[in-house]
Amino acid sequence: MGDLVIWEDFLDPKGIILTGNDTTVYGMIFLDLDANGPMVVDVPPSPFLGSVLDLWQVPLAGIDANGAKFVVVPADFPGELDMPDGYTLLRSRTSVAVFFARGLVIEGDVEGAVKTVTNSKVYPLSQINNPPELTVHLATGVDMDTISPMDPQVYWERVAEVMNFVDPEADQDASLMISLLEPLGVAPGQAFAPDERQKQILSDAAHFGWIMAQTISYAPRFDNIIYYPGTRWEWVLELDPSLQERFWRDLEARTNYYFQASMAQPAMKEKKIGAGSQYLRSARDAAGVWLDGTNTYKLNVPANPPAELFWSITLYDVETRSQVLAPSNNAALSSYDDLRYNEDGSVDLYFGPKAPDGYENNWVETLPGRGWWVWFRFYSPAEAFFDKSWQLTDFERLQ
Repeated sequence: MGDLVIWEDFLDPKGIILTGNDTTVYGMIFLDLDANGPMVVDVPPSPFLGSVLDLWQVPLAGIDANGAKFVVVPADFPGELDMPDGYTLLRSRTSVAVFFARGLVIEGDVEGAVKTVTNSKVYPLSQINNPPELTVHLATGVDMDTISPMDPQVYWERVAEVMNFVDPEADQDASLMISLLEPLGVAPGQAFAPDERQKQILSDAAHFGWIMAQTISYAPRFDNIIYYPGTRWEWVLELDPSLQERFWRDLEARTNYYFQASMAQPAMKEKKIGAGSQYLRSARDAAGVWLDGTNTYKLNVPANPPAELFWSITLYDVETRSQVLAPSNNAALSSYDDLRYNEDGSVDLYFGPKAPDGYENNWVETLPGRGWWVWFRFYSPAEAFFDKSWQLTDFERLQ
């Protein structure tokens, strides 16, 4: 709590983290509002994208290159607060909040992107006259697994633990969730001690819940999920996080995103030409068949992708929803890489167990027998992304 974890040389496949990428510098800090009281989040202007969220993963505020100054308090914080000049008050519905940072790499300056994150300040408001230094933990190359536990018993124990950060009196949405969990023996401040019969029921529920969530996430049936008509490219985020009431209650749209990702931000649905980022997803080839690590595929990226800063494509495993962990330890390609381009300015990217001769720099290794899917990211998207005058083609299976 309160320490900065930063992937200083990018996230690599050893870090099992939902849909992480290796083109921006990630950082995270958890804010313990119970232990520390009101907390300051101070981000100076810089090439930066980030947000502050509660543990329901509802965004409290987005942060862009203009920087931000916040004071974060629990939703039921009593009394008046002597706010420092220039700061905005954020109320978190959980007693733990999250500061999520992405430092953008400009012209290959990774060190500058790291400083963008480490220059951020997070500390108790009581220490504003003498802010402490952040404790920083370097995470690149560290083996870790941050996704929901696959063991059903451990899963429910984790749910019970996290519910202790919820105040049902201050959060009506939490009250609804708690009313559903209480009959299972899960409630704030209550020891989780299911008997053997309950353990079996909960184990089965977690197993089938995982399958249901995977289906909703990978095979969505929303009317407007396809971005380019006639292709397999989908919106990554179906629902606008800024619409908090609808966002909270639309369980299927939330499941669609949060099974494969985390920390949605309103900027992901806003039309901001030359700012922010946009994401598209594909899990099938041109024939509609699921992408399979046994096969080899080609993706032609037309010339002049509408990304003023850069573009990237990252492969994710269908079970871990994290970067494909192949022997090459590389799960992504981007416009920052030394790619081989075609005469017309387009670029052919290859995905399979072996690299095609002469296209080693344009290749991502896949694992035979395991399914995968991709996110295509546009950083600082141009008008051609929004009016769809530039479009991605589907994956072509070669063998």
